[in-house]
Amino acid sequence: MSRGLLHDSEPYERHSPVKKPRPLSYILITALSISTLTACGGGSVENLEATCESLRKNMSDFVTDASIGRDLYKDGESVAMLLGDETRKNNKEFIYQNFPFMKDYSIASIQSGEYQKGVNDSQIQAAIYVFSSTPNPIVLTDKDKEQIEISDDPYTEIIEPKVIRVIGAAYSDEGCAGLDAANGLDDDFLSDERRTVPALYENMRAAAEDSVEHLLGILLCERDGKIDDEKCDTEDFELTYTDPSTLPPTPEELEILEERRQDAEREAESPSAPSYSSASPLQLCSSAGAVVQTEKYGTLTCGFLWVNRVRTLVWMRS
Repeated sequence: MSRGLLHDSEPYERHSPVKKPRPLSYILITALSISTLTACGGGSVENLEATCESLRKNMSDFVTDASIGRDLYKDGESVAMLLGDETRKNNKEFIYQNFPFMKDYSIASIQSGEYQKGVNDSQIQAAIYVFSSTPNPIVLTDKDKEQIEISDDPYTEIIEPKVIRVIGAAYSDEGCAGLDAANGLDDDFLSDERRTVPALYENMRAAAEDSVEHLLGILLCERDGKIDDEKCDTEDFELTYTDPSTLPPTPEELEILEERRQDAEREAESPSAPSYSSASPLQLCSSAGAVVQTEKYGTLTCGFLWVNRVRTLVWMRS
């Protein structure tokens, strides 16, 4: 199931036009049109501005990506190995606060996949919940419920159009996205904070999706003290790095250093005499390009020379 809302292939740039004085009638008409901005797909959304602000308030905990910031994406044994008691407790409170319907989730019901199908799908329940206190709640008709039961992708096919009708597609001029654009509110996707309604909703959906399996891990730790065969740790796992250059040498390293020290002392006391070759010019050699150092003739190089019309390898002065 895709997390993201429908995006344009590439965000367009919005350039602020030069502001000119407007007549009062224009300002009044503009204010009225913003309050009932055209919805995605046609038609208008009543109380759009109030709805968008209510959604923004409901999703205020998702200004930053909770899935990353709270490690909600961790599931299974990683909840046991990487998170401590305090973090699991805090994350459970966060999940229950932002997704109260998950208080009814049990180990058995999560493991059975109950919250991945039908109207109980966690993504559908999350969307209904964040819209429930707005002037435009998501109301499922009997026909919607029937379609949800038979659909292979009920969120995308039935729920997402209802959501986008209100919040608009990201970077569009419709719904909440249009209001955000009109108010100069934009999201820098390189920033840690995202404040437009479509971006907040995307973060909320990611957290809702990840929270189900994350909650399962927390509940297993509370009940069994372990997940599968992995005991639940009491403290968060922290990966520490120590600069090897600051560590004291190991016994093996000390032994190597001592051998090098002794070798240096022996070399200083009786330096080895240079080794010279006994080769001489025009003496036969076997490897073209080979070089030797002689005490009497200096450096000699093995090269080809014609000797009695025979091409022969001999030592020659370099």
